[in-house]
Amino acid sequence: MSAQLVAFVGACLAVIIVPGPDLALLLRNAAVAGRPGAAATAGGIMTGNTILATAAVAGLTALLEASGPLYNAIRLAGAAYLIYLGVRALISLTRRSEKPETAVAAPSLASAQAFRQGLLSNLLNPKVAAFYLALFPQFALPGMPTLAQHTLLAGLFCLLSLAWYVLLIAVLGRVQTWLQRRKVQRTITGASAAALITLGAGLAVQN
Repeated sequence: MSAQLVAFVGACLAVIIVPGPDLALLLRNAAVAGRPGAAATAGGIMTGNTILATAAVAGLTALLEASGPLYNAIRLAGAAYLIYLGVRALISLTRRSEKPETAVAAPSLASAQAFRQGLLSNLLNPKVAAFYLALFPQFALPGMPTLAQHTLLAGLFCLLSLAWYVLLIAVLGRVQTWLQRRKVQRTITGASAAALITLGAGLAVQN
């Protein structure tokens, strides 16, 4: 069992740490609203992870993948939402560029809005649901019923995700002053906006 758990942890870390829509959104919101924005975004992402993990344990993600039209509808909605967030970030970047260079960039993103963005970004990404569906069956824990195994694995994945976001937010807190520099904010916002649009477009054309 220990070997299976170690292998599962390794697979989870690879999935969690590899950059994707959630990380791009978190960095963008960190640049816009600082550490509170990043924390609220991470809270939304973790809530989405918990909902999808619970759905996977209950077998709902299998139904999602089996239903082609529903899966495609969620995929396209997720793609549209990522592109929408990226375009909004580019618009805000353009507006800020029109302000005097000496103007102080103030947080313009409420925590509730950042939380909602993180939640929707996670829930509307069918790849996350498919990940749960594809990963869990690859690991068998001897002596445990299937439901108990999947519950344990889902809980472990959520804990690892939480640890990653806590570490990431702690690092962002250390560089808070650096993040508040206008040039840095513009760079991060522009890069994350491009990443969100690219990821959204890739998700839209994915077969």
